[in-house]
Amino acid sequence: MNLLCVILLSLSTINSLALIFKTGNQLLKNRMLGISLLCYNLSLLVYFLWIDTGFIVDYPHLLRVISPLIYLNAPFFYFYIRNSLTNRDGLERYDYLHFLPALIHFMDLVPFYILPISEKREIASLIFKNKDLLNYIGSGIIPISFHYLFRLAIQLGYLIYCLYLVVKLQPQYLKLIHKAQLKNWLFISLMAMTTIMISNFCFMMFTYFGENQDQYSGPKFICSLIAFIGILFLNAYINFKPQLVYGYPENMLVQTELPENPPAGKLAAILSTRQVSPVELEIKGMEEGLEKIRFALEREKIFLLKGITIIDFAKHTGIPPKVLSVLINRKFKTNFNELINNYRVDYAIELLDQQILERYSIEGLASMVGFNSRITFFNAFKKKIGYSPKEYRKTRLITNDSVF
Repeated sequence: MNLLCVILLSLSTINSLALIFKTGNQLLKNRMLGISLLCYNLSLLVYFLWIDTGFIVDYPHLLRVISPLIYLNAPFFYFYIRNSLTNRDGLERYDYLHFLPALIHFMDLVPFYILPISEKREIASLIFKNKDLLNYIGSGIIPISFHYLFRLAIQLGYLIYCLYLVVKLQPQYLKLIHKAQLKNWLFISLMAMTTIMISNFCFMMFTYFGENQDQYSGPKFICSLIAFIGILFLNAYINFKPQLVYGYPENMLVQTELPENPPAGKLAAILSTRQVSPVELEIKGMEEGLEKIRFALEREKIFLLKGITIIDFAKHTGIPPKVLSVLINRKFKTNFNELINNYRVDYAIELLDQQILERYSIEGLASMVGFNSRITFFNAFKKKIGYSPKEYRKTRLITNDSVF
């Protein structure tokens, strides 16, 4: 049985590594999900390969080396869910704060890491003889039992917040399950991870508060088996459709997304899908400049990038900011920010006409078309159309019903 678990978990570890290093669509989202799975896979593989078989007694210096990484599985899963729901890539400015528990745990274990091998071998031997001691001995300054409980609480906290994001941005996922959802990688991974985390929580409760401390007894065995199957299922699913990381319909896809305040110096490398050499455009060359502006807005849909400024737009088109501002004022009779918001609202109307609110909330639609907040989207929409997005949708529904 142990050998089978080691083989399956080894394959799962390779699977998660393949997801991390795989190239193609939704690359960064794949990597975040892959890192989350890798942390889970390694923690279980280490248990069966090192602890359950006694390998750790021969190599006691490996004891606890994986422990800090387990703090990372929930944050990276959260990044995957958040980025998938909001169609963004990468980490934001303050996302690195999510890594603090892992760093603190590592620093806490440094005194244990530098213990003599003989002392660590003695601890490893005790754990091998009684697996439950894994939760109590071999600590740093902070008791290892605290880390097990605190780590579990953090995982549940992240899971609850991920579910909250789904309810807020895509509430239809809590309705009756239908066939289309079973093909949705986001839905599959969220449900599987929910099963894994709840099973781990129940296992830990039975471990600390149950009367029977035998790990392979009834309730604890069932919990660990469900969690194990959940992890294997999640890894196996990748083999069938590794590219099915959640995305938007093709006409809603954007290749990259800017942070809210992107560094101007890095924008050209981030935005350019075609190289535009800077040109000193005079007002007399207005038609050429207008063609570049329209191409960027209508073909490249650059307005979908959050936080874009006139400096960013100027670098992308090769038009100096002052000239760009004059062109927009003269030809579009508005300023840059309003021009961008108008294109966003027009695109939102296209999506509303496609019944997008059947799948996404107003917050999800706002994020999808490039707005940073629901309020900004609401104000821009009402300013241009005269209705709120929901009022517009109701008006369209009434109009369509009257036609038939």
